[in-house]
Amino acid sequence: MRRATGAVVLGLSACGYPLTQLLVRRGGVPGAALAELVCAGLTIRDASMLASGLPGRLRKVPAALLRLEAAAGTVASLAGLHPLLNAQPDRRAASPAGAADNVRRAAVAALFALHTVRFAIYLSPGQGRRTPAAAAGAAFAS
Repeated sequence: MRRATGAVVLGLSACGYPLTQLLVRRGGVPGAALAELVCAGLTIRDASMLASGLPGRLRKVPAALLRLEAAAGTVASLAGLHPLLNAQPDRRAASPAGAADNVRRAAVAALFALHTVRFAIYLSPGQGRRTPAAAAGAAFAS
């Protein structure tokens, strides 16, 4: 990925939480559906990376961030699903306040924060990968 493209994607990731909140508040049901789709998409991508064995090829911190991001995405997707399914199509008001909405907001914020940090590591020179010597040592430790 080119450096400029990576910087744009990193910036969008950092703005992910405020953008999803704006979609939920101003976009009504379609906006909430789009925000839910983004969270679910990130979660599915994280789950596929976990299933492919990617954490074994990463350093400890990026691997832990990937696992935490998948967990936060799961919570964000599940917490946003119920209000979306029970929404009234003609309502454009802000999302309902309460404990469930606070959980959803916290999970979405955590999802994008973890994704931003992990993506910044990906853009770094080592890309968060284990060195060949460290990977070989981990294979012998198993």
